[in-house]
Amino acid sequence: MEALKETLSHLLIYEANGFLALVYVLWEHVTAILATGAMGYLILGAPPAQRVWMTAMAVLATLLAPPPVPLIMAIMALAGAVAVWRDTFNPDNLRWRLTGGLALYALAALGYLAYSRYLDGVDAMTWAKTLGGEGQAAAALAQGRAFVNILATWGLWLIIPLGYFSLLAQSMFVHPPGPQEPGDLITTIRTRGHN
Repeated sequence: MEALKETLSHLLIYEANGFLALVYVLWEHVTAILATGAMGYLILGAPPAQRVWMTAMAVLATLLAPPPVPLIMAIMALAGAVAVWRDTFNPDNLRWRLTGGLALYALAALGYLAYSRYLDGVDAMTWAKTLGGEGQAAAALAQGRAFVNILATWGLWLIIPLGYFSLLAQSMFVHPPGPQEPGDLITTIRTRGHN
């Protein structure tokens, strides 16, 4: 009987630890989960080939890029999904433009990640031979890394997201929401909104 209690106790502990591990992994990747869900909604009407590569790029960017890129990607994807859901004029066109913007952002994030990994592997001694000294090579590499980091910070944290959100705002405000019934729409057009 004592052995059964001990076995059940160990089994309960293993189950609780497994559940906690699952919760921790999900919490660690919550931005990727949110971005994937929103991208899934956005690409419903897209051709199958476009669905695969756009979603793959967005998920890779949210999983691999350094913070706050995953959070920004998730916010952009969620805002785009809400905008497409609310658009009554031409949601397919908006969907296409927003998924393109998300793909551009993901491509920029993955490009920065690849370039920064490349720079991490560059040896100052190899550069020293071409530039004429180890001190000059180290200074040139540090300056190059700083320049790329500044460009990436501005581009990935501000410029591309602000461009995306301005596209989103323009799409939402260029066609104000109209009446849902065809008769009401005809009346609104004929009277130019004045009754």
